[in-house]
Amino acid sequence: MLVGFTRKPAPSRKGQRGSSLLEVLISILLMSFGMLALAGMQAYSVAAQKNAANRAIASALATELAEVIRLNPTGLSGGNYDVAMMTTGNPPALAPCAFPNCTTPALLAAADLTAFQSRVRALLPQGGVEVTRPGASATQANIWIVWEEAGVLDNTRKVAGVDQSAELTSDNCSATAKALATLPRCFYMKVQL
Repeated sequence: MLVGFTRKPAPSRKGQRGSSLLEVLISILLMSFGMLALAGMQAYSVAAQKNAANRAIASALATELAEVIRLNPTGLSGGNYDVAMMTTGNPPALAPCAFPNCTTPALLAAADLTAFQSRVRALLPQGGVEVTRPGASATQANIWIVWEEAGVLDNTRKVAGVDQSAELTSDNCSATAKALATLPRCFYMKVQL
């Protein structure tokens, strides 16, 4: 037998009461933050997928307009395809001709642009088109397909006081599109005859 050795009593469980409940509450809190982050990522993923689909549609539309312009080079050189930003309001009234009765390049260009703008508005949210000729060139055209994209970034110039103008420069928008009240998404194509 050891002398001077005293046995310490076992620690009581009174000091540990409720600690497992606290641990459970903290783990539920952490899991809820994780679920919120997962829901946010899901929403962003859906919006980004829609943005990619709209960009594919805009690319196809720009290619379509480029081919239409190439079929009427006289209309391009005469400035008949020059169009300021068309994004709001109803599409223009149909041009007064249809194939084969479009006898002048100007009438053909007006019919082409009217039909094309209607397609852009039908396929893209708040869709629009702008066509310019650099330096009034007879053989080149700049085409911008413009639409509003919701969900990926807020379409206003300032979000919580932070200027979003950097988004404009990354989207190849024309100066006219950059001046719009809401930030558009743009697809740019240069056409060479």
